[in-house]
Amino acid sequence: MKAPIEEAVQAYLEAAARVRTENVAANHTSIARRFLDYFAARRTADIRTLQRSDLLAFLDYFSRRREVTASASAYNMGLEFLKRLGFFCLKQGWVEENPAENIPFQAIEVEMPLVLSWEDRERLLEVARSNDFERILVGLLGEVGLKKQELLALLLADLELEGPEPAVVVRYGGKLQKKSRRVPLPAELAETLSRHAARCRALGTYSPFSPLVPITGRQVNNILLRLSRQAGIRPINPQILRDTAAAHLLFSGRPAEEVGRLLGYTSRGYQLEFLPRFQAWIRLAETK
Repeated sequence: MKAPIEEAVQAYLEAAARVRTENVAANHTSIARRFLDYFAARRTADIRTLQRSDLLAFLDYFSRRREVTASASAYNMGLEFLKRLGFFCLKQGWVEENPAENIPFQAIEVEMPLVLSWEDRERLLEVARSNDFERILVGLLGEVGLKKQELLALLLADLELEGPEPAVVVRYGGKLQKKSRRVPLPAELAETLSRHAARCRALGTYSPFSPLVPITGRQVNNILLRLSRQAGIRPINPQILRDTAAAHLLFSGRPAEEVGRLLGYTSRGYQLEFLPRFQAWIRLAETK
């Protein structure tokens, strides 16, 4: 089936707007404008006329548009758009293969995230064990790797504590509200959560739709700062604990893609954020 380039791009953007977050949809709309400008003379040509060499030329143009030297970040954003566009066209039967599929993302030099050593994380956990609620905060952030926003959005109903594989279900809002991810819980953390739920039942305050963490984000930050002082370690925040969880999961032998999924990275985030930031830990894990 013939599909002119401009029509294929517009159809992709309309489909993306229905399922992607507003930021991703807006970003791809912006890239699409530059894409169509670049191929202005071929807008009415069949999408199948675009070859790998055409896409590479566009990426070179797109990544250099504001700088003398190429920007790896811009290159990767453009490539992510091309890969999704190609996959969409493939599903529609407009192309027989995705010409962007095997184009690799460029390596991005980024600052390594701050993470706690094994010993410092153990000191923090030991201090937090004196209070179940604080142990839950540190565990869900520093062992499971939740974002602070995910932690604050959890309900008691999101805990799956029965059976041999206890887990927490992280649900998404907005256009991703139909999606969720199920994240396994370490045994000690699962026991602490079970005690917490039992205490709520005993006090008559348990409701499946009650928040697991009924405090504000600022209060979470303050608790973590106090615990870090008590443990005698560097000041910490939720992001440091999330990054710590990622690094320790990698070093424990978990494959990078699995760790990315457990922490909720999208395919875009995995390629553009997770891999560049954690490349040192990935290399260490591979040579361990």
